[in-house]
Amino acid sequence: MGGDAFESTQRLSEEDYFKKCAEIKLLLDTAGVSFGFPVEVTDKKAICKERGKDKPYGDVDVIIAVEDHGRRSEIVKLLKNSVGLEGGDVLRNDTTYSFLSKERFQIDLQFCKKENLAFILAYQSNNDFGALLGHLLTPLRLKWSKLGLALKLKIPNVSGVGTCKAEVVLTKDLSVVCSFLALPGHSLDGKTRMSTTEIFEVLTRTRVFFFTDYDVKYKIRERRKRRPVSDCFFNLLESNQNYLEEQKRNLFKNDEVEMLFRNFRSKMIQYEEYISLISEQFNKKDEVLERLASLKECANSKHAPNPKFNFQ
Repeated sequence: MGGDAFESTQRLSEEDYFKKCAEIKLLLDTAGVSFGFPVEVTDKKAICKERGKDKPYGDVDVIIAVEDHGRRSEIVKLLKNSVGLEGGDVLRNDTTYSFLSKERFQIDLQFCKKENLAFILAYQSNNDFGALLGHLLTPLRLKWSKLGLALKLKIPNVSGVGTCKAEVVLTKDLSVVCSFLALPGHSLDGKTRMSTTEIFEVLTRTRVFFFTDYDVKYKIRERRKRRPVSDCFFNLLESNQNYLEEQKRNLFKNDEVEMLFRNFRSKMIQYEEYISLISEQFNKKDEVLERLASLKECANSKHAPNPKFNFQ
């Protein structure tokens, strides 16, 4: 995804994009499969034009709920033969199949299980929203991915190994995610298109927003050079710092979960206590502590000296 899988790919105007989506929708409706297109921000055309891009879309992403490999091949063949470039290649990256249309627009078909369709559409909605949210979660040892909201476990400084790591998925229930992070439900419903200003307002009003997390040292800040949505976000961020910090204090005064995040960041509570309290919020405490104990056991075994070389 991103429109860079092939050489000489053409970008799409807004008219091109919605026309191509309509063509693909008609074919997939006929095929009788469940599918969707991740929604785009409402002002994408305008913000791209401000940055010298008359054609705001790099590709067409389609999420298709088909698990059977044979059926996937049929769907790829149907779409490729109908809208694809004659003689063009189909590239595969895991469950994503990419090809060029007759106009040399990149089409990405991402297949998933039917029960995961709604979640993936929500996860990929509104362009950089998910990436910006995920960045806020990183310092809190949380991760936002296609698997759901996960807690990151680690045992650092294991001799000869480095860091032992694991992840425990806390939930992929979108309503639970929204409640825990203090996100409005529409921001992750996979249907509502937000503007870049709305994305800014939503993210800066969450429990996990801390202004310093968007400091220049973080790689995501580099996205603004090539990602218009991220660029707009940072422009708004830089002009509202004092207001945002005051807003956060007022919104979450005496909020236990926000205080837990704050205390962990300031090292007022230790890592193991923190992950125990976080996992309790999802009834996952036992699973998390068992996984952590397993990591410790693995780390200890790596530390143990080899008796062949244990000279006295």
